[in-house]
Amino acid sequence: MPDRSELALQLADALSAAATALERSGDRAFRAYGLSHRAHAALAAVDEAGPDGARPSDIAQRLGVSRAAATTFIQRLEVKGVIETTPDPDDDRGVRVSLTRRGIEVLLRVGQLERRLAARSIEGMPASALQRTVHLLEEYKRRLEGRQLEVIK
Repeated sequence: MPDRSELALQLADALSAAATALERSGDRAFRAYGLSHRAHAALAAVDEAGPDGARPSDIAQRLGVSRAAATTFIQRLEVKGVIETTPDPDDDRGVRVSLTRRGIEVLLRVGQLERRLAARSIEGMPASALQRTVHLLEEYKRRLEGRQLEVIK
């Protein structure tokens, strides 16, 4: 049996591979709507901002990119007709990003597709094993976020 440090590395590798596979699967599904997984995340960020719309900085934070990169991404989504920008009433230099009617429709359809894909990916797996896995991953995340990992010299 591998020691605990080897198990920790195997867990990290398995999580990374699963996240990559999940993103690729989502990308293939979202392409049917002319979107990438990242575009879906941007639309979701705009939607979550509420009726006043999102600031580009909010979208940048959600995507983990610079504000300049988010602005370029926003412009591309605006060309696709899924979002629109309007002047920010609280900031003369800023804009607010909102979903268009088409953007709302696409977001809803992609969300339904995402749920179907997620359900299909766990077919045949026992619910108890899934619940244990979710609990384990939540605990793993909590520990990673709660500790300062020291670099061993």
